[in-house]
Amino acid sequence: MIRLVTAPGAPRPAATAAAMAYAAAVAMAASACGDGGDGGSHGAGPAGGCQPADNVLLCGERLLIAHRGGARLRPEATLPAYEHAAALGADVLEVDVHTTSDGEVVCLHDDTVDRTTDGTGAVHDLTLAGLRALDAGYRFTPDGGATYPWRGQGVTVPTLDEVLGAHPAAWFTIEIKQTRPDVVGALLAVLDARGAAGRVVVVSVSDDVVHAVRAQRPDVLTAMGAGEMITFHALGEETEADYVPPTRLVQPPHATITEELVARANRLGMRLHPWTVNDRDDMERLLALGAHGLMTDDPALLAEVIAGLP
Repeated sequence: MIRLVTAPGAPRPAATAAAMAYAAAVAMAASACGDGGDGGSHGAGPAGGCQPADNVLLCGERLLIAHRGGARLRPEATLPAYEHAAALGADVLEVDVHTTSDGEVVCLHDDTVDRTTDGTGAVHDLTLAGLRALDAGYRFTPDGGATYPWRGQGVTVPTLDEVLGAHPAAWFTIEIKQTRPDVVGALLAVLDARGAAGRVVVVSVSDDVVHAVRAQRPDVLTAMGAGEMITFHALGEETEADYVPPTRLVQPPHATITEELVARANRLGMRLHPWTVNDRDDMERLLALGAHGLMTDDPALLAEVIAGLP
């Protein structure tokens, strides 16, 4: 359940109404798609020049973020998907994570394997070996079911360690889908083992989860949780002046992006990376509004759109 959290000082009625609409959009998107603040060098606030300048997530423009590696083009959240996205020039790879029954952090969007593999059951009820036995390319079809070219090709559900290892210089947005049992500690351990903590943003719809990441590792960048996004959207002229963002990175549903929201983000030194943008017209509109990056299931199309911009 998503509740409205207002910033200090009551917002104007118009701002409250906008926030309620935003809350509804976030709630609907979260239920349909299932789709963090940070400290240290990632502190929020306007900047004369973006800092740290070498952090793609915080300072990059027109970022191509491959959602699940590009779910329209390859079996989602698999090694072939991320390899293809990287070959297309994706700036950031998006990953969703759960844990297996034996504690391995694995890359899968749903909490069950039914939609994307030839198996059934909850991810957390399976061991890594049991998950490995499934065909993660089984359900993928590029043509509405006429063909299934990745069946029987040896595609498996990868561990996060494998994905990070395959792309040792890539930037990642990692969404924690599993809230029970807690996955934060296991995720952070994988990031540290791969030396990847400085090139990721950790995301969750749950404010509690992003708060847990910040409490354990304030040096790891997070994006806003749903409640924090609603508070951000509820700001009015009076409340914005006293607002201190918990993080500089926001990943809202793309339908909520407006010229006013982009202007507010820029005033506060924040970055907007909306999801999931698969239509050319939406891509062009959002980039024209000034969105700093777009998540898409079709990185080939977004690369084409970005290449055609002045």
